[in-house]
Amino acid sequence: MLEVQEVTKTFALGAERVVALADVTLALGEGEVATVIGSNGAGKTTLLNVIAGVCRPDRGRVVLAGWDITRWPVHKRAHLIGRVFQDPLRGTAAGMTVLENLALASRKGRRGLWPLVHRHRRQSLYAAVAQLGMGLEKRLQEKVAHLSGGERQALTVLMATLTRPKLLLLDEHTAALDPANAEKVVRITEELVRENRITTIMVTHRMDQAIAVGERLVMMHKGRVVLDLGAGEKRRLQVEDLVALFRSLGVSDDALLLVRNGSGCKGDGDLGHLLASRQPTSTARP
Repeated sequence: MLEVQEVTKTFALGAERVVALADVTLALGEGEVATVIGSNGAGKTTLLNVIAGVCRPDRGRVVLAGWDITRWPVHKRAHLIGRVFQDPLRGTAAGMTVLENLALASRKGRRGLWPLVHRHRRQSLYAAVAQLGMGLEKRLQEKVAHLSGGERQALTVLMATLTRPKLLLLDEHTAALDPANAEKVVRITEELVRENRITTIMVTHRMDQAIAVGERLVMMHKGRVVLDLGAGEKRRLQVEDLVALFRSLGVSDDALLLVRNGSGCKGDGDLGHLLASRQPTSTARP
């Protein structure tokens, strides 16, 4: 479904060149959900930007659903890729109503709006927003600016999945929310992704989320994939194990900026069983 093949991306900062991605290879199957973690500057958002078409790689290819989209502009990928950002304000039009936002999202860039808001289409959008379980179906004529951050981000996730894209990119999409709303949005996200069988990459700083969500866990460091775990290995991990692995790579706790489910991490954990059988690698799973 998604293949990122030996992608390298560098940026010029004055006279210095910074390697954001270094020969990154990653493959996800249809409907597979992968969480991506890494310290600041690890290349997580750059990876999403390359996949989304915001920036082009210096080398390598991005293949989605059989199409080589490496050089496709963002608008050409719009019907294939949904994306949700960290800031709840970025995914919706504040001055438009909930219904208008949904209608706009359902057109995926096609021109015109009102023909979609006829009675039958309204009923369909009503049913879609009702499944969020937040009562927004009773507020379809209310401007999105009046919604809370959690309500707005839940709506954004729904809008991003409304047309059943091939791929969903989640860029720390719960980081700006309080814990209760973050958990609610994650639950809604999982339900929509599972229902529509959407291949998903979720970047997160939450180690507990990284372990709990999806079938894959990918760790990035200095522009490289250093660990790629499947469901079986992932289920055996604890938060302390991941923190210990980051420390083994020389990453400080301050650089991680982690939320650890409110419990803290007291020990370094024991990753001997994992590191003995796995070396850091950028090799993708088939």
